[in-house]
Amino acid sequence: MDESWMLPKEALDFVIEHVEPGAVVVEFGSGHGSETLSKHFDLYSFEHDEAWLGVTSSTYIHAPIVENQHATEASEKGWYDLEIVRQHWPKNPQCVIVDGPPGVIGRFGVLSIRDMLCKTPLIIVDDVDRDEEMRLCRVLSESLNFDQTIHLVNKPRKNGSERRFAVLSRGV
Repeated sequence: MDESWMLPKEALDFVIEHVEPGAVVVEFGSGHGSETLSKHFDLYSFEHDEAWLGVTSSTYIHAPIVENQHATEASEKGWYDLEIVRQHWPKNPQCVIVDGPPGVIGRFGVLSIRDMLCKTPLIIVDDVDRDEEMRLCRVLSESLNFDQTIHLVNKPRKNGSERRFAVLSRGV
């Protein structure tokens, strides 16, 4: 298993430590880390790649990548179908994890749901060691008035660079 694509163990541990067991957690992009999350939380996974649907015991929502205003403005390829995301958004998520779609597609489309994210106490943005994800993290934290902390992952990427994820919150 290529762990460089997986939400890092440190991020999984952070969510498990700071979110009440059984709470609703939403993730954009699913993978092997979803199994760990689904054991602790009522997990909803928005996924564009049909090959990943149903891989774990999460509630999967297939949301293809479509054109998105925020993605276009950031010169990205698109984001999850906003209509599907809004239609299947669960009540009162306590954590939202932004780990998809892959960086080659882009993640700025998440800005389209700031009205829903502002009610979420905790947001995790993975891969902020990459410039675009760090820029997204800054825009999200500023526009939502969330505190931002950056966490280093113990296992570097295959290219040797340090991997990081961000926690956006109101004082967690």
